[in-house]
Amino acid sequence: MIAKTQKTYKNLYFDLDKTLYDIMSNTKQTLIELINRYISELNPVISEFLDFYYQKNEELWLQYRNGELRKEVLRTKRFSDSLIKFGIHDEALAKKLSTAYINESPYKTKLFPNTIETLEYLKAKGYRMFLLSNGFLEVQVIKIRESKLEPFFEKMMTSEEAGYQKPHQKIFEYALKTVNSRKSESIMIGDDIDNDIFGAKRFGMDTIYFNPEKTKQTIQPTFEISDLKELQTIL
Repeated sequence: MIAKTQKTYKNLYFDLDKTLYDIMSNTKQTLIELINRYISELNPVISEFLDFYYQKNEELWLQYRNGELRKEVLRTKRFSDSLIKFGIHDEALAKKLSTAYINESPYKTKLFPNTIETLEYLKAKGYRMFLLSNGFLEVQVIKIRESKLEPFFEKMMTSEEAGYQKPHQKIFEYALKTVNSRKSESIMIGDDIDNDIFGAKRFGMDTIYFNPEKTKQTIQPTFEISDLKELQTIL
């Protein structure tokens, strides 16, 4: 049992993807639909294709966060590189898949277990709640609307708006100033040990590490949970 904090928090900053929104499940569902629609010949190796796509997507997102890649390039290249890996050299198909993925994936609405119930509890307790995401604004807006998260949050802030990606300290500074929050009364809740936890901790914010896989980490958060309902025992 996690002990309830004695500290008074007023402002809760949540990451979205892989914290509340189950992006891996929603991405997988979308990709399988697109493969069946456009490249059914990949069905015998669909799991291998998905594994390579996930790896390539992570590599390209890292380049984007480092300022080495434009988002328009990222969105198509993750598909073109994956297709090439499986012997399909078709840039037009990669662009078609990219467009379809961007248009369709945000409408998938699977959340992590106990997301809505926990947010209802926190809202009833009077916390101010915000989203702080490295994702692209136009996509994240659809996700929170379609998955019924929008009513719980006072504001969503993205790295595109801030001009800095997590874990840069400037995005946390932006997040506080934008909604007139104090660092001492705020806590960051996220799944990414580097972007969410290390970034916020270095900035001087308390943190809650959402770690459903219970992986071992060297960075020590203020709190660690494996299920979102555990927030009710902390806050």
